[in-house]
Amino acid sequence: MIGTRVALALVGALFLTGCASAHYYTVKPVDAPGPCMTTVADRDILLGVALSGGGSRAALFAAAGLEALAGLRTADGASLIDKIAHISSVSGGSLSASYYVLKKPGRGVPVLNPDGSLSDAYRAFFDQYRTQLSQDFETSLIWRQLLSFRWINSALAAKTLVEILEKKLYGQARLEDLAARERAGDTPGLIINTTLYNNGRRLAMTWLPREAFQYDFFSDLERDLKREGRVLEASPYIRERYKLLQPMTPLELHADPCKIPVAGAATASASFAPLIGPSTMRIGDREAYWHIGDGGLYENSGIESLLFLYLKQFQAKRTKRVLIIALDSSFPFSVGEERLLRRSLPFNLFNFDFTRIPSIMEERAISYQALFFRTLQLEGVFPDSKTFTVIALRHTDAKFAADMSDLPPACKAESVPLKTPEEVSDRIAQIPTRLGLSSECDRQLIYVSATKLVAEHRNEILEYLNRP
Repeated sequence: MIGTRVALALVGALFLTGCASAHYYTVKPVDAPGPCMTTVADRDILLGVALSGGGSRAALFAAAGLEALAGLRTADGASLIDKIAHISSVSGGSLSASYYVLKKPGRGVPVLNPDGSLSDAYRAFFDQYRTQLSQDFETSLIWRQLLSFRWINSALAAKTLVEILEKKLYGQARLEDLAARERAGDTPGLIINTTLYNNGRRLAMTWLPREAFQYDFFSDLERDLKREGRVLEASPYIRERYKLLQPMTPLELHADPCKIPVAGAATASASFAPLIGPSTMRIGDREAYWHIGDGGLYENSGIESLLFLYLKQFQAKRTKRVLIIALDSSFPFSVGEERLLRRSLPFNLFNFDFTRIPSIMEERAISYQALFFRTLQLEGVFPDSKTFTVIALRHTDAKFAADMSDLPPACKAESVPLKTPEEVSDRIAQIPTRLGLSSECDRQLIYVSATKLVAEHRNEILEYLNRP
């Protein structure tokens, strides 16, 4: 009996080794910018694309949205995607953004045929893009965790996801490889947004220097007040709080961004504790550790880093106009409200979606952010909407025909097909945030929604970009 207990204890200890093992990445410390560092080029019009979080739903929506944007031809005959200066991504959107910047054809390959259709090379790329992002990463993650005895250790789950993304999407590519593609003119710049658990700040995985994001808000505020004969009275406390909003960069942690693996950066952005991550990084031999996780904890749209980056360029008079297109497939907050309204029993974090808690805080932050930005535009502190604007394409806003003629084939083939546009909207809104989507209908709905939204906003986008 005692022998049996000892054996069971040893087996249990073996199993739990995966739960207790620590894992962190050691990064060589640096104090100067690496060779991959770049700056923001002067452009009359800066076009940025923000890709939101939302697991595989967001990854597929981003891929489909970029494909639809590729079909928009600007006044000079070029595809819109040739004009994109930067992509800023969060969580699931980072899986898609990283693949796009790493794999898209180079500048020598035309995006459009003379008739405006996608070229064969880009048609093949986008087909492969969708296929690669449609993989079931979640099942692969679960099996690899089990078979490697890592079990439920969320830090080791992050390590596992890195291994999966290396195998399935990025190989051994590092950020310096993406930076080289940007310098060659093959791709836009990339900002992979993560969150530092240590100080609650945003860490932008990018090869841009920190100065690129250091927009001097108080300088513009002071200028506007002076025009009205008023004096700035901002307290030191407010100035310090404002600094906390600005993104940090790896170099501020004495880490070389050039050597960061693409799979590692994408995993950090997409890892949502306590399920996956955070990832832990140690700089050199210092007894100091940085814990890096889901960029959506800080801001789930990817817009904010572009705001700081482009406001800085506008303030320095290095651009005349800015357009940010946000492909936003964040999980709708209203879905949780509807589910709770139908629930008679109390809920807790074990029997209901535990992301409801941070989502409540996020909703409040988004409201304040939108109010803050729009108010300062109206007051003249920020550039007005004719020179600095954001066009948000939300996956739940796509309009479907009343006769269901545009319903995707996989949805028509389901045993209980969708019958009204309202049912379609509800189905789209409830597509879960997972690292894999099992429903072919859901995948096709995401693709069609992105295509529809770009078509609906086509004139608005092109009129802004084509305006003299």
